[in-house]
Amino acid sequence: MGFLFKKYYYLCVVEDNEKIRLLEDELVELKFSLKDLKDKESAYKEVLSEIKNSINEIVELEIENERFNLEAEIDYKSCLINLNNYLREYKRLYKLNF
Repeated sequence: MGFLFKKYYYLCVVEDNEKIRLLEDELVELKFSLKDLKDKESAYKEVLSEIKNSINEIVELEIENERFNLEAEIDYKSCLINLNNYLREYKRLYKLNF
């Protein structure tokens, strides 16, 4: 009876070790996936911050124009084209989809 118990115990240990190895592999994959997601999140935050800063600059220019009665026109079409080009390049560079 002792032989069968030892053999069963050995098989359980081998099976448990295999499960542990598989879980460790899965953990490593999840760590890489998490790092990739954090990098993408950082890139999204950066692009949103850049857009916000650009919009704030345009709004400040508009406020100054009104405040000092300047007749300087802001070319919004050009601003939007530049923003679109910036986003396209940012997406290509950081391999983002939005």
